[in-house]
Amino acid sequence: MNPMTTALAEAKAAYYQAPVPAYPIAAVASDWNGLIDARWIERLDSTPFLLRCRLGTATRAELLRFAVQQYHYSRHFTRYLCALLASFPGESERNALIENLFEEMGLGGLGAKPHSKIYAEMLKAWGVDPRTSLPLPSTQALVDDVLLLCRQRDPMAGLGALCLGAEAIVPHIYSQLVAGFLAAGFPAEELYFFTLHIAGDDEHALTMKKIIDAEVRRDPAALGRLRKAAQRAITRRIAFFEGLTEETHELQQ
Repeated sequence: MNPMTTALAEAKAAYYQAPVPAYPIAAVASDWNGLIDARWIERLDSTPFLLRCRLGTATRAELLRFAVQQYHYSRHFTRYLCALLASFPGESERNALIENLFEEMGLGGLGAKPHSKIYAEMLKAWGVDPRTSLPLPSTQALVDDVLLLCRQRDPMAGLGALCLGAEAIVPHIYSQLVAGFLAAGFPAEELYFFTLHIAGDDEHALTMKKIIDAEVRRDPAALGRLRKAAQRAITRRIAFFEGLTEETHELQQ
């Protein structure tokens, strides 16, 4: 058995033996009326890093490495959103997504500061300069795939990646991350970026879901294209988290 397989098996064993309730996987799927497959979320939640966050055993060093890699992914978020915007021929859909873009830029209802700046300030408070570290291959693959899907002429590809594969599951993921950061001794007030998105990304996702529902009513075949893109993006996100565990294992050698 290779080291990564061993690490995954040990993390899973530790989690299932511990008196820590699993996060409500089924709720994520049911909230989205079957658009999100519960098995995708189960695989995501089984990654060693998220398991350790829920258990409260993720170390400060691990969490800071995550924060750096998340920076390399999230700093492109407005690019993903702009690419998705360009794929819509209809003005009403573009206008709805522009509201999400404005909020990311600090021009909407979720505060008056760009989210990228909030994240940068959080890292600075932790003494972290992400520019001194390169994205891991798994992080770069996530960035490249999400951007590729958002650039497709078919808007359902971008919606699958950015709505189902990101905004819709961010509250679920970030709740676990916050638990991990708090358990490692990070002050709650320093986690504002994450708590902001736990509340705000639900609204962003619902904006996109209205577009999805209208498109699926118009073209039922769009559902298959949407779910295919979502699964691809979530699979890349699983690899992103597994890449963190691989990095931790290599540093421990």
